[in-house]
Amino acid sequence: MDEYIITIIDSDDETANIKSYAETIEELVDNIVCMEAIKAIVSVTRVKDKQTWNTIDSESLTLLREYRQGITDNIGLRDILIGKEELNEES
Repeated sequence: MDEYIITIIDSDDETANIKSYAETIEELVDNIVCMEAIKAIVSVTRVKDKQTWNTIDSESLTLLREYRQGITDNIGLRDILIGKEELNEES
């Protein structure tokens, strides 16, 4: 599990740095999506190698939250986010 430092804008429009842990950047973003008090992500840095990722604005975060509400299989989602299971794209 990797440690990340995330600079966020919260629901009070204040900027803060938070620390989080995740297996992958996708899992980290999902964790942030589930935190309603976070309005936007300014930056994400993985501590072990200083890898950084682009920002996620409030509109994008809102859209991700809408998609997330439609997911009912949280265990399956976690397996996909950490790379344990391939996404089945067959209809």
